[in-house]
Amino acid sequence: MFNKIDIANMVFEGVSRSISIAPKFCSKIKHKSSPCIICYSLCPAEAVTIGGPGETIKVDWDKCTGCGICVSQCPAQVFRLRHGGYRKFIDNLSRSITSRGDLVITCSDNPAYSRQTAVVDCAGIFNVVDFIVLYLHGASRITIKYGLCMECQSKNGRQILEQEIKLLEQLKTIFEDLNDLEIIYESDNIRIIFPKQLPIIQPKEEEKPNPTVNRRGMFNFFKNTLQESILKSADMITVENLEDRTKIDFSHEETARRKIFLDSIMSLGRIKRLDVETNNLFNNIVIDETCVYCGMCARFCNTGALYINDERTEITFNPSKCISCRLCERACYHNKLHYKDTLNLKTFFQDNVLVSRNSERITISDMKTFDV
Repeated sequence: MFNKIDIANMVFEGVSRSISIAPKFCSKIKHKSSPCIICYSLCPAEAVTIGGPGETIKVDWDKCTGCGICVSQCPAQVFRLRHGGYRKFIDNLSRSITSRGDLVITCSDNPAYSRQTAVVDCAGIFNVVDFIVLYLHGASRITIKYGLCMECQSKNGRQILEQEIKLLEQLKTIFEDLNDLEIIYESDNIRIIFPKQLPIIQPKEEEKPNPTVNRRGMFNFFKNTLQESILKSADMITVENLEDRTKIDFSHEETARRKIFLDSIMSLGRIKRLDVETNNLFNNIVIDETCVYCGMCARFCNTGALYINDERTEITFNPSKCISCRLCERACYHNKLHYKDTLNLKTFFQDNVLVSRNSERITISDMKTFDV
């Protein structure tokens, strides 16, 4: 049980932190055999520690550099941006787009940036989805300037950025509107030059209080502001101060970045080919016909991409919801589920039946295979 001093200390220690953590969506917390090691393998400060199933995630905030690599690379978005979240992050960057469509971004350690430059803590915070979204917000020419990467504590930032740029180049082979996409690699920056400008999504204007409110309105404003501050401060209490063990959460949630990606590709127009190689954005799954319909794959799926009906006679898969965490593959104890190398985009937004059987075939042994 925390006393008032403990809570106050946790709140004030967390004020400058820009990342919150949702352990319940971590595949390592859900399943001991999860293959995911992204966050702690890429963390330049080795600040992330993940417990076993039902435990929690701990971050050494004294070591954390605030680079945001965990935010951009975690497929389940266990690590999330605070203070307005992902949408506000994009809106803030969009305000630096010039009338000609130029957007210059650099890290905070770059000594040569101007007032017109958008500043981030590290280039590693960017995901391929971000560049598509910024394009739709009017950025036809994006320049990411490197800082002192070789001397920086967030040493993996440049590597992560270039990895995401390669994914962007793969999208060029799929969407006609990206035919003329050009990527220019230079010693101190990367330039992304998009083709013809698509309809622009305007960033939301920040709401400002009315300076001429009456007395009651003023008190309501202070009340709401205080309430918002308290809620934000409560969110800043770090997860390592909570219980070390919690009940495993099997709820499903689509990530904000994934939702925005799906909305964005709808604006990219016609596709050049239907069969594409699978990657972090486009995935496909196959289940062997000898599946026992235990439902473990669907139960462990973070986003609800896999679904088994109540009668346990059919399993469906929606590729648009899949985030490639591969937890379903490990949760299948009978080794009946596998990822495929290709995906037909006609099936991307559909609930595709992977396996189906007649209900008369269900046996007691099938239903008791696992306690689910």
